[in-house]
Amino acid sequence: MLKKIDILASRLINQKASNIKFISFFLKLITHTSSGKIYPAYTLIIPFIIPNGFSMVKLGIIAFSIQVPAYMLIKNIIKRNRPEKCDGFNQLIKPPDKYSFPSGHCSSATLLTLIISQYVPSITIYSIVWLILIFISRIALGLHYLSDAIFGVFLGIMSFYIAHKLIIMIC
Repeated sequence: MLKKIDILASRLINQKASNIKFISFFLKLITHTSSGKIYPAYTLIIPFIIPNGFSMVKLGIIAFSIQVPAYMLIKNIIKRNRPEKCDGFNQLIKPPDKYSFPSGHCSSATLLTLIISQYVPSITIYSIVWLILIFISRIALGLHYLSDAIFGVFLGIMSFYIAHKLIIMIC
């Protein structure tokens, strides 16, 4: 029952986005702001534009050192295939890999949003909006099911929590 709802909701979001060119174009752009290739750039820029940027990067490095291996392990154990055209999905961009569970983009965006909220609370609302757009983009672009994105958010939260506790224990 839940699996059926997951697929139906995901397909509906994907089909709606596929039919509106501006929306699909915008989501294609926004989804790349949370790809694994962009985070090293964030690491280089943040210390120079944000007060306490080096502390923020330290937490980020620890948190991503937890999140990325966990993500890779889960993805390669579960091996859930991505949504497919034969099931009524339109993949609007090329997927980064074969499997969909969990969404690494959602996990990373959640992690960065939590780190931002810790160090720069004044821009938290903007990072939450960005996170929501990343979440929607992964489903709307036909790359993930709703449950993939939800679990990605959960993985980001858990990685942040563990990293935060480690920082407290170390300092």
